Amino acid sequence: MTFVVGGVVVLATLLVRAYSSDPYTNAAYTWGRDVRDFRADLRRKPIEVLRFAEVKEGERVVDLLGGAGYYAELLSNVVGSEGEIHLQNNSLFLRFSGEGLEKRLAGGRLPNVTRLDSEFADMQLPEEVDLIFMGLSYHDIYVPRDDPTIMTSPEEFFPQIWASLRSGGRILVIDHAAETGSGFSAAPELHRIAEEYAVEDFQRAGYILKGRLDLLRNPNDNYGVDIWDDEVEDNTDKFILLFEKP
Repeated sequence: MTFVVGGVVVLATLLVRAYSSDPYTNAAYTWGRDVRDFRADLRRKPIEVLRFAEVKEGERVVDLLGGAGYYAELLSNVVGSEGEIHLQNNSLFLRFSGEGLEKRLAGGRLPNVTRLDSEFADMQLPEEVDLIFMGLSYHDIYVPRDDPTIMTSPEEFFPQIWASLRSGGRILVIDHAAETGSGFSAAPELHRIAEEYAVEDFQRAGYILKGRLDLLRNPNDNYGVDIWDDEVEDNTDKFILLFEKP
């Protein structure tokens, strides 16, 4: 069964769930997902991202600064009723995603997802989680703000995620790439960060790099403009990194 919605072909069918042995495909083609999420799938490619993150049934996951919960819902579908998703946001992220978040969680439609509203200073993350998922939010730890409540530092941030993750647990990082060699200098104005700096940053914090996925790369990106510029919006060059806690 095929649906055409807003010019987008959506193959959201029970037959896919019935005949696919791949849990990541099943997670994406699940009844009840918003049609806007299906449209976003075309550019975000969540099936491949979830597979790369090695998400498994029954796992405990933190969707850190997860916004309106696009990935939290997909993660929820993978981990199933025996798993847990903690969808965390601070007050800054809630300004932009609160309405969408309320709609996604309304009526208890994702019973294995727990909403967690907390600030950087004390994120109140659960312990012994299997995966921390950071989708386009890592660079924010390097963005200064007028309100100190919604800003942080590596010294404040990294110990909290270390304490949350179990030994052998994983961190998946997706972010907007900056010019090679620029470190975190593009984060304040352009909301970008250099890939090699991200690798070094997590390695300094004690994590082991497990792999890279080039799925969302765009070599034609203009690294000199911010991520919301019409020239690049929704089509920035993005790196995907997977780390492990020893």
